[in-house]
Amino acid sequence: MRKSLICMFLCLVALGAMADEQRKVTLSNDHNKEMISLSYCNIFINLNEASDGEGEVSIELENLSESKVLILFNRSYTEKQVKKLSPKMQFDKTFGGTKGKRVIDPCSEELGTVMQLRPSDKQSLPNVRVENEATKVVTLPIYIAKYKGKKLILLEKQIIELDIEAALKPSAEYTNMNSECERLIREITRTGVCPNKSHGTSVDKQKAAYQKQIDNLKAKIDGIISSHGWGEGDAGYRRYNELKTKLDGIEIVERDCGRHRAPVAGHRCSYCNLSLQQIYHRLDDIYKRVYSSNNRKQAKASVMSQVNALYNCCTDAKCSKHAAQWKKGGDYKNKIVERYNRINSL
Repeated sequence: MRKSLICMFLCLVALGAMADEQRKVTLSNDHNKEMISLSYCNIFINLNEASDGEGEVSIELENLSESKVLILFNRSYTEKQVKKLSPKMQFDKTFGGTKGKRVIDPCSEELGTVMQLRPSDKQSLPNVRVENEATKVVTLPIYIAKYKGKKLILLEKQIIELDIEAALKPSAEYTNMNSECERLIREITRTGVCPNKSHGTSVDKQKAAYQKQIDNLKAKIDGIISSHGWGEGDAGYRRYNELKTKLDGIEIVERDCGRHRAPVAGHRCSYCNLSLQQIYHRLDDIYKRVYSSNNRKQAKASVMSQVNALYNCCTDAKCSKHAAQWKKGGDYKNKIVERYNRINSL
């Protein structure tokens, strides 16, 4: 019997904590406004500003009642503390809970003071930030009250839970910056640097020229981050920092450009001095590092240039170090293929 009473009590507590209204709101660049209409108020949710990876959302309440007052509290108050507010407030005798022990539920968003909406009033909550493809939960315990003389009588509480999701398109600024990075990555990965002695520029100077382009793009990214005032915890900062990580992960390989009368025979790169066993172990280490990372997508993007260069060194038929052994096959060839495919599938 005692266990049954305890279970019943816990169920009543859980039910009391549930929202009376739970609404999912999805905002985007193309759908930036939504209104929730309730019997006693309207709630207007607007996506006012959308930057890369984050949106600023405003929430406005409109009191539809002709005689009732809607109240949102800035913090929790005991029944005794409520009576000391201005104007004085008290719970109606029909309000749920044990008299003298009832406690006010505050708004989940930080309010500077108690918010009162008289009949036909409109008031705004502080703006909230919502990250792209993430959900921000805003809980509004709305107390419905009426004046009795100069005193407000709290009649009932309605808990509204807004699950606000932002589905934002990348800005033109980000799209352009990403395109510049992808173009440079493709160029360096496809072309590499030419080690042929007949090439007009030395390998070191060719690498330096590429590095200068990489550094210039990274400086532009830093400028964008700075112009928005983003810190490390902001979604926009993380989004652009991923581009810098991609640029840092570019592997500049040596590859004959084929424009010389006496081209260097065969394949040459910085991994030619490794055995197939060593190449496998490097790929295996990279796989484990990406697999165990907190952000696999970002970690993978930062190493794929190196992964492709390692794999190309094994599979290039012109590689004097590995071509014959690769053609022959064997255990390490199979291991390299398997590990390479696994990294690509992460």
